[in-house]
Amino acid sequence: MLKLPKDLTDHPRHDAILKALSTQTAPLWERGTHEVATLSLNPKLRQELGRALELGFAIQGLEQIGTELMREQKGLDALKEKTPQAPQSSRISRILLVANDGSERFYRECESLLNHYSQRLLVCRLDLAGEDLGLALTQRPKLLRALLVTDRKAAARVLLALTPV
Repeated sequence: MLKLPKDLTDHPRHDAILKALSTQTAPLWERGTHEVATLSLNPKLRQELGRALELGFAIQGLEQIGTELMREQKGLDALKEKTPQAPQSSRISRILLVANDGSERFYRECESLLNHYSQRLLVCRLDLAGEDLGLALTQRPKLLRALLVTDRKAAARVLLALTPV
């Protein structure tokens, strides 16, 4: 079962968030093994994603995203080695949002990231193309097919933006 960030565990909209993430799902690609939510870019979600980008709590580009997740995992593995008895949390703390116009190869790479980092990574597809996503979040013409929210508090705000207040 999907475990939301700790900040949302007892939140009144916890169940509504889970419902939003399970209402419209499909594999990332034709032979994909993971179902991911397809989301609309509502004004609140656009605002939170733009804010995360502006504050440096999100990164763009699948290659950079893969590098960042690998770097973070090395740190988590080193911490686990130093304190083996400390429990490792398996909560969502990173959100990868992808446009709906990527190639099969692009979505296979996204699924590979999800396979490697499934303990802390949530992947969602937005129902708009990369050029539209770039324009919506940066207010200038820009292709943006992948965006990773890297801060757990920003991730919680993004998830809250999926539900009405």
